[in-house]
Amino acid sequence: MLIPEAGVHQTSERYFFTPSSLARELFYYPTRCGHYFCDSRYSFSHRSEIAMEGDHNRNIMLFLIQGGAMELLLAGMPVLAAAGQVVLFDCREPYQYVASDGLEFTWLLFNGLNIRAFYRRILQAHGGRQCFTPDAVAPVAQALSTLLESCAADERPSEAACSQLIHRLLCLLLLGEGKRTSDGSDRIAQAIRFMNRHLFEPISVQDAAAAVNLSPSHFSRQFKARTGYSPYEYIVLRRIDKAKYLLTSTEQTVGEIAYATGYNSEENFIHSFQKHVGISPGLFRKYPV
Repeated sequence: MLIPEAGVHQTSERYFFTPSSLARELFYYPTRCGHYFCDSRYSFSHRSEIAMEGDHNRNIMLFLIQGGAMELLLAGMPVLAAAGQVVLFDCREPYQYVASDGLEFTWLLFNGLNIRAFYRRILQAHGGRQCFTPDAVAPVAQALSTLLESCAADERPSEAACSQLIHRLLCLLLLGEGKRTSDGSDRIAQAIRFMNRHLFEPISVQDAAAAVNLSPSHFSRQFKARTGYSPYEYIVLRRIDKAKYLLTSTEQTVGEIAYATGYNSEENFIHSFQKHVGISPGLFRKYPV
């Protein structure tokens, strides 16, 4: 494949996508993707001729480094990316990068839906770093490979399938695979089981942390990294799930349901329910939406 960029070996691949109006309105969609083998002559920036054309600089860029290294300058901050690491950046911000000899990486330029909200949450989950080693590097690599292989075979996925693939990539970068073997993650799974067993008792985040021998602050950080929300939010949402079930399947009063789901007063329950559901328990019982 002919790729007229200095330093890009001709064993590299590059593919283009033109999203439909439906994709731009409702989906996540790729605009370009590739698998590059580069030497130190390769460089690129937001001021490059290619970047200045069309919509390139309105997208999000994802790199997965597979070999060698890449030096980047992202929003004025120097970054070194090595094999096994992901780089994620918003092309609306200043960027530039150069290759080392022997660089191999796959890349995806994409956009759509609430993409920048996802982008911000992913960076937050990785301490604000735009270069990080994901917990789920193998499935990230597999998802990118699936897209590239389908393009190479002229059997590219439908726009809906591309949207699903990009959404899976974003979830992997945000939350990982969901099945981790590290001690910390095993403890989070144990904590979730503990919280489920004691969900309707006066349980606190401190109780859950103590049950798995973690400090409350460390436990809260680990829990949010694993699930995407705080331990307290998990407890509240699961209690509300149970309350919805009781409201629609029993004749218990709102007050009885409040105490049955772990609240210390009917007033607190009604306030919490309305905050998270948008309507009162009584109205939900009448119109369960």
